Amino acid sequence: MWADALRRLSRNRAAMLGLLVVLFYVLLAIFAPLIARKNPVEQTSGNSLRPPVWVTDNPKRMPNPENLFGTDTNGRDILSRLIYGVRVSLIVGLVPQLIIVTVGITIGLISGFAGGWLDNLLMRITEIVAAFPDLLFIITLTVAFRETTFGKAFNGLLLIFTALAAVGWTGMARLVRGQVLSLKEKEFIEAARALGIPIPTILFRHILPNTMAPIIVAISFSIPGLILAEAILTFLGVGMRPSVDPTNGLPTSLGQMMSDGFSNLSSGPWMLLFPVVMISTLVLSFTFLGDGLRDALDPRDSG
Repeated sequence: MWADALRRLSRNRAAMLGLLVVLFYVLLAIFAPLIARKNPVEQTSGNSLRPPVWVTDNPKRMPNPENLFGTDTNGRDILSRLIYGVRVSLIVGLVPQLIIVTVGITIGLISGFAGGWLDNLLMRITEIVAAFPDLLFIITLTVAFRETTFGKAFNGLLLIFTALAAVGWTGMARLVRGQVLSLKEKEFIEAARALGIPIPTILFRHILPNTMAPIIVAISFSIPGLILAEAILTFLGVGMRPSVDPTNGLPTSLGQMMSDGFSNLSSGPWMLLFPVVMISTLVLSFTFLGDGLRDALDPRDSG
């Protein structure tokens, strides 16, 4: 089945293009210290608000050949900050997703397989959490704990991870529960129970592998939402904290660069355009990949 799904995925041009772009951004994030030409937090006096090298129509602000994409208000190299910003976006997309998958799968498996009062209890808790407006809850949580030690850890990213995961697991739990409810009545599960196989073994060796296809698709669609949420929070001023430490591997985020670019839009559109383009291409690439995975892993598609 997996070989057939891979064959279908490889024939989907949009999905393969999205996969290539995602891999490019992943490599960019991993090797950011080697690729970035400048220190992303180094401020150069007299070198602020330089345009990209191809913008030469303003004699008052001529480009600096050492800064290909120009500089920001503090004279920091925009290209280097973009490269490090991609690292933050990918971390925000992946780390909370690990928490969401762990919590959602665990609750979904237990709820769907146990049934009865335990299923009702877990699903009522899930519905209560899902009833909160996601963005409002995240903003409230980040503002409430922003000035604490926990809120300052890892430039505020730890708090963002927790806030995103706190409300993001409900969809995964419902998805897994629905899959378990349909699978636990199958003949091979009844046979395993009749043979006396322990319930944890049934859950993780027989049921969970058969739910992986919709889980993988859900993950590929969830990651862009997490990336956008971090960018929105940082743009609103309640997300990642700016860093001035040159040894910090997470000096900035694309959301921060969007906020800075919007504040200095009159000085040139490139400060806002570059991070917007990078976030857009990253989100679209994951969306195309998720769409391709959904088609490839659909057993009803004979294409």
